[in-house]
Amino acid sequence: MSAIIDVLARTELFSTLKPNALRALCEGGRTINLPDNGHLFEVGEMANAYYLMTSGVMRLYRPGLDGEDKVFQVVAEGDLVAETAMFSEPCIYPLSAEAESASTLIRLPRPGLLGLVRVQPDFALRLLGEMSHRLYQAVNRLDQLTVTNAGQRVAMYLLELTEWRPGHWVVLPVSAKVLARQLNVTPETLSRLLTRFRQSGLISGRGRRWMILDPTELCRAANLPLPDAQCHCAGSQFFRCCNFSHRSCS
Repeated sequence: MSAIIDVLARTELFSTLKPNALRALCEGGRTINLPDNGHLFEVGEMANAYYLMTSGVMRLYRPGLDGEDKVFQVVAEGDLVAETAMFSEPCIYPLSAEAESASTLIRLPRPGLLGLVRVQPDFALRLLGEMSHRLYQAVNRLDQLTVTNAGQRVAMYLLELTEWRPGHWVVLPVSAKVLARQLNVTPETLSRLLTRFRQSGLISGRGRRWMILDPTELCRAANLPLPDAQCHCAGSQFFRCCNFSHRSCS
């Protein structure tokens, strides 16, 4: 258990908890390793635990009526999975979770979290603040997905991922197929837009490795506001809820 406690103590949400509280939270916790495409849980299953990602990438999705999975979120190292589901009754998972790459997670039982929020009001408020922030981001993202076109969504994603810095290499955290579903475009449309932006000299790269060459001209090409402070804020509000990694590849 000591190794799990050490990991939680380095996680922002739990970093202010005292050792006794961390031990209570980790009671019954264990490490889980999933292979590529391994399932963590399925939508509708009883939710007896939530998870902390320590490595890898996972996608949270729900099967669509058309047979296509609808990807709602992509999570990576440091992200919590299904913690909000712990407070619902009946307590079931609203989404399915599948490893996009080989992943390691810490499984944390539900009773420890419920017990902690009952006796630690400061922690409970902090957790509620995180949930509220994520809800606002999800609302903003829904708004953007319904009012912007495919080119704008792809451009906004790239600008946010590269933090609006020209010459900043990044690696897409998920496959093009999963990313297309996340941005509500077809894989063919995503490929066509990336090719168009690259041929126009606005971006460079291929596969999962990309660089923004000219943020201002990319905004103009996608008919977006120019990358001033206000636009940067809008981009952050759009994609933070996706939990896409901002790790660069230099």
